Parts: sequence; structure tokens; C-alpha cells
Amino acid sequence: MVQTLTHALRAYVADVDQKDWNEYAERLAFALNTAQDRVRGDMSFYLVHGWDPRSTLEAAIPLGSARRRDREPGRWRYHIQRHYQQAREPVNERLREAIQERADRHNEAAQPHKIEVGPQVWLYLDRVKERYAHKLAHMWHGPFRVSEVVDLHAVRFEIAWSGYHVLPVVHVSKLKPVRRFPDCRM
Repeated sequence: MVQTLTHALRAYVADVDQKDWNEYAERLAFALNTAQDRVRGDMSFYLVHGWDPRSTLEAAIPLGSARRRDREPGRWRYHIQRHYQQAREPVNERLREAIQERADRHNEAAQPHKIEVGPQVWLYLDRVKERYAHKLAHMWHGPFRVSEVVDLHAVRFEIAWSGYHVLPVVHVSKLKPVRRFPDCRM
């Protein structure tokens, strides 16, 4: 939808006679608000306001009811809340499906770590001293030699005489192997 709006704006800007910008911008905003969302499966206008968008003619015709029970504030709030909940249920279901689909795709492509006993690894530490800029700090420290694979997701490495004060057992997501390039001089 954004791509369609971009093309429409470019076509409008390319036109020499641009006198009806107010009407054109209003139509573009209406088109954006009433577009069907791929993930949620509903219009953003309906999710925000709780009703489908109406044209000016439909808005001018009174559709409300003047029955006494609809005028009670508690019943009216309950009615609005129930409609809002009914509108959110399919959206939440589609979001759950999208999240599950994304997790399944990620798990299909995920590979087990290749960290073994013996080689050296870099350790990711996101703790930065005060007065240092976080984005300029060195986050990968080491190298450390892996001494033991504790379980599937944790390893123990040698920290003796390294100068680092960290726990020797670390989750594998905080490690990456040191790559040696024999062709390069250091």
C-alpha cells in the first residue's frame, strides 16, 4: 500500500496544475487508513475507531438508536468494549500465527553452535564503564580458550592470567570463534 501511495504522490507532483491538494491528500489518507493489512487482516481505521469508515453521505444520515437501554452509560460502555474485543480477537490470532510462522522459519534455518573444547573464542560483554560512549566501546573481549563444554548451551573457558573478572561459564550466544587467517600479517 505504501508503494501505491508513493506512486500516486509522484504522479501528483509531476503534474503542473496542483490546485486540489487538500482533496487529494484527504483521499490518500483515506486510502491508507482503509487499506487491508496483510498481517492483521483488517483495516487500521477499524482497529483504531471500532467501526468501518463511512463516506460523507453515510456519516450525514443518522444511524444511531434512541432506545432507552442504549442511552445508559454502563450498557453503552459494555457494548463498545465487546465490539472492540471482537475486533481484536482475529487480529491477535493472526499475530500469533505470524509469530509462530516466523519462529518456525527461524528454527528451520538455525544451526547448532560449532564451539568445541580447545579453540579460542571471543566473549561478548556489553558492560561499558561510565564516561565511555557505548557505541565506541569494544564489546568483543578475549580471546579465551574453551576448556570444557558444560552442556548444550554453556561452555567453560580459561580465564586465569587473562586480567578479566568474569564468570568462567558462559552461554554460547555470547561467544564467537576466533578466525585465524595465515595469509595476513598482524
